[in-house]
Amino acid sequence: MSGALDWLAVGDVAEERTADGLAILGGGAARLTAHAAALGLRTALVAKLGEDDEGSHLRDALERLKVDLRWVRTAPGLRTTVWHQPDGQPQDRRVDRGADLALRLDELPPISVTASLTVVCGYSLSVEPARSAALGALTTARARTGHSALLLEADLLWWTNARMTRRVLEPAVAKADSVAMTAADAHALFGPVDGREALRLTAEMGPRLVYLAQADGSVLLRDASRVYACPSDAVPRDRYAGPAAFWAGLAQKSAPRKAALDALRYASSVRRAGAPRPSQAAAQSSRV
Repeated sequence: MSGALDWLAVGDVAEERTADGLAILGGGAARLTAHAAALGLRTALVAKLGEDDEGSHLRDALERLKVDLRWVRTAPGLRTTVWHQPDGQPQDRRVDRGADLALRLDELPPISVTASLTVVCGYSLSVEPARSAALGALTTARARTGHSALLLEADLLWWTNARMTRRVLEPAVAKADSVAMTAADAHALFGPVDGREALRLTAEMGPRLVYLAQADGSVLLRDASRVYACPSDAVPRDRYAGPAAFWAGLAQKSAPRKAALDALRYASSVRRAGAPRPSQAAAQSSRV
């Protein structure tokens, strides 16, 4: 892959083990990138995998999607991170932390590698050295002639400790041009507030765009001081699909409201994680 990228994701990649026994591509940065690649964007991932079969399988899956993997390294002596039921109830989730949290700031691509959008996920902010790499990616996004995007994932961090979660996330939110979150993330951060109040509180931290996926599948979008309501008929099966398609639209210069509406249509076409119906994905790619 040569030339400027549409999408540069920095952070977590993992094997995800679902309640029904499937082992699929996991990790927010990797899953978002899989969707962006399915939508036809020129994508690259910056991450670390373990020296194990899980890491080899995940690398193969990303290669099949034509994701640029030149900055995906194998960490000798470390296992690939494994998530158990991350979409389940908080008390049922478990993560076996591994190589992706060993990503270092000095392993980011040089500034000469340009990208329309640099994407980071909240899980990578949980511990060093991955935290410094994630913050560094957000800080250097504009130097890459692009914008920065943050998927909060507050509900996957310390969902029982809002103060700690906010302390971890606030510096990153302040650096991001765009933030995507779920209603569960908003509850973890702010308690029982409604969607519009969650948008306002998040925007006060700095980002111009805030994309909030609500429990019923609809989306609230804050663009500067204006709020748009985007209704949906169903809850998406893959919580990463909507934010990925929204940011794919922004990377391809769609207006934010159009990108949000297109993202809802894309999310409804996804059967499961990273598996959009080809005809739907192609149609969406031509729209954004």
